[in-house]
Amino acid sequence: MTRRARRVRDGTAAARSAWQDLRNAAELEVRVGASGWDYLVPFHESVAVTLQRLRAGVLAEGDYYWPDGRDRPKPATEDELWADESVRESMTHSILDIFQVGTGDPADRRAFGRTFEVTDAECARFFGTARPTADDLARLEPDPPEALNPLLTDRGVGRHLIVYADGGPDQIYFFGCSGD
Repeated sequence: MTRRARRVRDGTAAARSAWQDLRNAAELEVRVGASGWDYLVPFHESVAVTLQRLRAGVLAEGDYYWPDGRDRPKPATEDELWADESVRESMTHSILDIFQVGTGDPADRRAFGRTFEVTDAECARFFGTARPTADDLARLEPDPPEALNPLLTDRGVGRHLIVYADGGPDQIYFFGCSGD
C-alpha cells in the first residue's frame, strides 16, 4: 500500500475525546460484531509515524465502515468522523480505531485504541525468528490475520510487527479487530 509522504498530527481534540468515549464503552462489555483488518505498509521513521501516515491514508481513501454510508458522504477530517455519534458507537472497523502505539501488556484493560508490537518471543513462535521478513509473512498465506489471531487480546486493540529487509526495518504489518 503506497502512502503520501506527509506528517500527521498525533490525534485531534475530537479524536482524543472519541477515543475516551470508545474506551469507556468498551468497559461496558456490550458487544455485537466486529471486523478483522490488516495493513502492510512501508516503514517510515518510527512505528508512531507509520501508524499516523496509515491512518491518514485510510481516512483520505474512505476505506472504513461508515454507518448509513450510502445516505451521506464520508467525512474529510478525523474531527468530523469522530463527531458522529454512530461512529463513536460502532467504530470504523479499521486502523482508524487505533490511536496510539502502546507499551506493556496488550491484554491490559487500558490497551483499548492502541497497537502493540509483536514480541521477539511471539515472532520466534510464529516465524522461527525475531526479525521476520516479507517471505516469512507470506508463509502465513492464505490468511495472515487468521494465523496471527491468537495474538489478539480484544477488539479495539491492534498488534504490529516490523518486517525486515537487508538487516533493517522495511515494512510494518498492522492487524487487529475492532468495531461493534
